[in-house]
This record gives sequence, structure tokens and C-alpha cells, in this order.
Amino acid sequence: MNIVMNAVLAHENPRGVGRYINNLLPALAELDHDNQYYIYYGTWMKNYKFLKVNQPNFHFLPLDIRNNQISRNLYLAIVLPYICRKYRPDIFFLIDTQAILMKPCPVLSTIHDLAEFEVPEKYSMLQACLRKVIVRHQIRISNKIITVSDYSRQSIYDRFRTEKGKVKVIYNSVESKPNSLPKYEPENYFLFVGETERAKNFGALLAAFEMLPVKIQEKYHMIVVGKKGNDHENILAKIRGTHLEHKVHFKGYVDDNELMELYAKAYAFVFPSLFEGFGLPVLEAMAYGVPVLCSNTSSIPEVGGDAVLTFSPYNPAELCSQMKKLISDPSLRNVMIQKGLERSRLFTREKAAQETIHSFNEIYETHKKSLY
Repeated sequence: MNIVMNAVLAHENPRGVGRYINNLLPALAELDHDNQYYIYYGTWMKNYKFLKVNQPNFHFLPLDIRNNQISRNLYLAIVLPYICRKYRPDIFFLIDTQAILMKPCPVLSTIHDLAEFEVPEKYSMLQACLRKVIVRHQIRISNKIITVSDYSRQSIYDRFRTEKGKVKVIYNSVESKPNSLPKYEPENYFLFVGETERAKNFGALLAAFEMLPVKIQEKYHMIVVGKKGNDHENILAKIRGTHLEHKVHFKGYVDDNELMELYAKAYAFVFPSLFEGFGLPVLEAMAYGVPVLCSNTSSIPEVGGDAVLTFSPYNPAELCSQMKKLISDPSLRNVMIQKGLERSRLFTREKAAQETIHSFNEIYETHKKSLY
């Protein structure tokens, strides 16, 4: 098979979908030495790990186009499906929500979530409206859809009445091998990883921290890793002039090595998100050996299982209670670490790659039969 992949992402450094493709492509390369992969990426994406794959059947094709929302998306929707035909593709693989106006061949799409429908405040009003149109079209033209949780699959079926069997769940994965990680003594901070945008709900962690007893507040800090989002200024306004001003440390974007160390040294990882299609930071935190406190909404409990402590993201008092519970019981913390490590081993990148290859084969065989 010739598999053409649109791996063009807007960000210079890998975030959610970028981390998905950084895990998936090297695993595909380990398992598949026969199919030909033609992978388009933006020239600004030089920090993505998947570009280090060095294998004769993997061809990386840089697109030197303008990286702004309008010109980039018009190129990917109109020009790329046309020019990729020179590779005689059997499958056109979209790794994220992306409009295409022409199908060069059967299409496999990964739709990570339906955030534009369920938490439209995550985007501007215009962005949310455009994404709704694009997702509807993409679901309609795709021969098969990958999504990353049972929650997201059911959401697609419920909202779009898509035929059963069209949507396949392939869970996200982690690259790390926990047994090879150095052992760190826990430090007194709660870690939050994610863009400071409204749907990530960092304000709930601030409110919960304020409810903690003074002795605990004096001992612990909060570290925030991630890009500034649409709630960042509001968060700063809440912090300014309070006793939290010297308790919250914004790291911005960090590379994978620093992120791993921040995970591994944290007293606990807190994820108060209102909505996730998967919730990759929960899986990463478990894999790096840190206890997880996370929301009980959308797909997040599906990822954490019984290895995490959950709370309503709309009730900071519940989060505060879980933080106190974890701090007051060191044995619980150790149990959670072990449970998290065990659970994270269920989400391997090899399994994700095998199931993705199976999806390629399904589409190819179905299309071949339709020609006769």
C-alpha cells in the first residue's frame, strides 16, 4: 500500500496531536517495513521526534507554506489532496480534524474529540463554528474513523448517526518505559500540564488550593506547564494580589526531558479539565510514577480507571478533599503510584500501531472489493 499522511500541524512544538503522532509514527516504522508512507509536514515542525525515523519505506515531505490559519488550511484542503496523487495513494490518512475538498483515494481520519460541540468555549465563536462544519464534512467523507476513547466514539455515533463499525477506538499511548526512569524523591508541588484555556479549568485548582489548611498551603506550590491559552489573563488576574502569587510557577512549554522530570518529581498531578477526548497528560503522569487527581467527566475516568482519585471539575471543594486525603496518607500515595504504573502499561504504542495498520488493511481490502 501507498499511505499518504497529512501530518501538518500548526504548532512549532508538539502538543496533544503532536504527541500522538510522535508516538505513533516510530511504532509504525518498527512494525511495518513493507507499506510505503509519504508523510507531509510543515517546515516549522523541525522539533517533532517522528522526523527522526530513518527507514527506506518512510518518506518525509516538507511543505514550505505560510503557517497561518487561513492559507495553511486552504492549502491542506485544496492543494494537498491534488498533489499527493503523484504517489498513487491507496489511503489518505488525516491525523486530526482537517477539511479536504477532494478525496484522492479512500480516507482514514483520526477525530480526537468533539470539543467544538461539547465545550465550544474552548475556541473563539468563529473557530467553533468553522470546526463544526469541518468535522461534519470529514465524518461524512471518511471511509473509516479512528478515535481515541469509547467516550468519543459514542459521542460521534450519538451526534452524527454514523453507521456502526465506521468508528474504531485506538487508545493513545506513551513512549516512556517506566522501569528505566531514574528514581526521584517527591517534591512539594502539584503539577498541572495543559494550555491555560477555559476548558482546562485551571481555576478549579486555584480555588481548591485556597481551601486547603494554611499549613498545607505554606508547604506546597503549584507548577503549570503549557502554552498560554484564552484563560491565561483571567488566571493571572485571580492570582495577583493574593497569597498565591508566589505559589504558582508558570513554566510555559518545556521539552520532553524536562517534562518527564517535572512529572516524576511532583507530589501529585492534578487535571481538572472539563472535557477531554482522551486526556494524554493523565496517562503520561501515571507512566512517570506520579499519583493522579483528575476530573470525573468525559473520557478521563476511562483512561485513569481505578488508579486515580477523581472529583467533579465543577466542585473545587471535592478536589480540595482529595488533595488533603492524598497528603495525609503516604501509603495511599504509594499504592496509587503502583496502580498508575500498571495501568499505563495497557496503553502501549506498539498496540496503537498494530491497530492502525489493521485499519489501513481494512480500508484497502474493502475498497479493492468495491472495484469488482
